Amino acid sequence: MDQSSTDATISSHSHAIASHVESNGHPTAMDKLTDRLSKDSLIRMGLYFYKERCPDTHMKDLIVDSIGEGREIVLEGQPVINFGSDSFLGLDRHPAVQQAIIDATRTWGTHNGSSRSFSSVQLAEEAEHRLARWLGVPDTLIFPSVSLANVGMLPSLAGKGDLLAMDRTSHDSLWQGAKIASANGADLQEFGAASIETLERLMERKPYKERVVVVDGVYSMAGSIPPLKQLDELTRRYGGYMYVDDAHGTGIIGDRGRGAAHRALGTLNNVMMVGSLSKAFSCLGGFVTTTLDMKLMLKMKAGSYMFGGPVPPNYLAGIIAVCEIIDSPEYDGILGRLRQLIAGVTGGLRSLGLEVLGGESAIVSVVVGEIEKTLQAGRWLYDHGYYVQSAVYPSVALTGGLLRIQVNANHTDEQITGLLNAFADLARDLNIGKQKRMPR
Repeated sequence: MDQSSTDATISSHSHAIASHVESNGHPTAMDKLTDRLSKDSLIRMGLYFYKERCPDTHMKDLIVDSIGEGREIVLEGQPVINFGSDSFLGLDRHPAVQQAIIDATRTWGTHNGSSRSFSSVQLAEEAEHRLARWLGVPDTLIFPSVSLANVGMLPSLAGKGDLLAMDRTSHDSLWQGAKIASANGADLQEFGAASIETLERLMERKPYKERVVVVDGVYSMAGSIPPLKQLDELTRRYGGYMYVDDAHGTGIIGDRGRGAAHRALGTLNNVMMVGSLSKAFSCLGGFVTTTLDMKLMLKMKAGSYMFGGPVPPNYLAGIIAVCEIIDSPEYDGILGRLRQLIAGVTGGLRSLGLEVLGGESAIVSVVVGEIEKTLQAGRWLYDHGYYVQSAVYPSVALTGGLLRIQVNANHTDEQITGLLNAFADLARDLNIGKQKRMPR
């Protein structure tokens, strides 16, 4: 379909919404708002693919009917193997984590009943101290989510007279926080993480009061890792520091899962790391590394900490239970198993001649390209018993569609082999990559 035909179809869909709204004669304020939103360019494109062009293949906004003990789920009525879970270590099914959450619910109830600005349950302090001990930092501060941490932290750290240099492929929540910082006076600039020269030119532009360089530890869509050591060396040479969102590396990358930044730098003393408690930890929330003195200041400055609500006590108990697992020999086996499976998936896909991104983290992505073909490929896998996320614009570039596989430690060898065989058939049927076939 050419661009003019596409625009006509989108426009027709928008007018259809407007006509339906006005036909009852008494549109409400919400009807008018719906009509207005339908004219937004991003929403128009989404509605076009969602309702017009790919209604049977978009595989978004799905309902999970049930979850099994392993990675079997029933999705929209169909049993499939789930390769879309970010519970990378499989700890959502771990008896100790589940029991800790159950016991804490009985002891503390389901909620703190208060903003942490007024009070925190003892479990919050204990969880923050356990995370700090694991990472080898003075302290940590827990937020309700990584996204809320980013939205609150960046405006707290960068203001008028400061440089806020953003890796252009940073997670959307980082950009949301950066836009607030920019509105407050920070000089927001972007660079490509692979271009050290571009970042250096930004550093040299002005006599900034502070230089904050923002980057993901692991890119959420591709699963690849930027050159953190080189970025840190350059940043510190100009007196700045890095802010690393390591949500997708927490618990997985580096020594005892301390993350991509710790692996690259050997310590977190000169960077601010953001970690996730809802992916590999299989609980809820996010955290930032901090010093003892800074922690109190962040509590006063970060709006999303003050007004974002607390992580419930039962999940704080779950976080503590995960820290205990990380401190135990059991963790070595879990992480070793995960890394073995990641290597098997990555190697198997590449042997098919597919273009594969990632391979160090639990996210392994296969490049497809066009939006429609990417959605079609995701639906093909679903119809053949495997759920893999189809990542399309705006999560990735307009023609950079990916099949985003998330490998979990509790996937079985049979499930991995089945997935690779399915990709072999997919590559042949939809002409993705070279047409090789996995041995059965």
